[in-house]
Amino acid sequence: MRIVDCKGLICPMPLIETKKVIRESKIGDELLVEVDNETSFNNLSHFLNDNGLTFEHSKKGIVYRIKFIVKELQTKIQENKVEVKPLTNHGNYIIVFSSNSMGSGDDDLGKLLFKGYINTIDQLETLPQEIICYNSGVTLATKGSDTGQSLKKIEGLGVKISVCGTCVDFFGLKDNLEVGTITNMLYIAGKLASNSIIVKP
Repeated sequence: MRIVDCKGLICPMPLIETKKVIRESKIGDELLVEVDNETSFNNLSHFLNDNGLTFEHSKKGIVYRIKFIVKELQTKIQENKVEVKPLTNHGNYIIVFSSNSMGSGDDDLGKLLFKGYINTIDQLETLPQEIICYNSGVTLATKGSDTGQSLKKIEGLGVKISVCGTCVDFFGLKDNLEVGTITNMLYIAGKLASNSIIVKP
């Protein structure tokens, strides 16, 4: 039995990891997925039910354990395109990160949401052509951040990562960038005024 340890991962990473393991598995393999939050458990339950995979589950403390056998319906899952693979299809849209927190309200929650959002970008059927970071959004591209490595992975899929030079200097991050090309406000203004769709989460 293969154990898929997703404890400590926030939604939707446990689901993404489980899909990846299913794709790698053979029919008849038994999998045990462990998560430590109810949202991830519910997402996994819905996914398995939707794809006809019967499962057993238990809970000890805060840890949910979901056990199932990969059956012939693995083919159905692959046909539904849940397999994890690099995507190179880029759309006519640009994602803008103008803050290090997603939405308004609680900042800690906003940072958690942003981490989850960035971790899912490489799973989109159509990738953005570019990600632009300015103001505190540039901190998302720094070394040691929760999101720097994820953005680096996205850049590896052909998505340009641009960071505001003035903002980098303001926060003293010039030597601490994990990913991205430093640019200026004239460039950013031109991109925001282009005919590309601007997505600002």
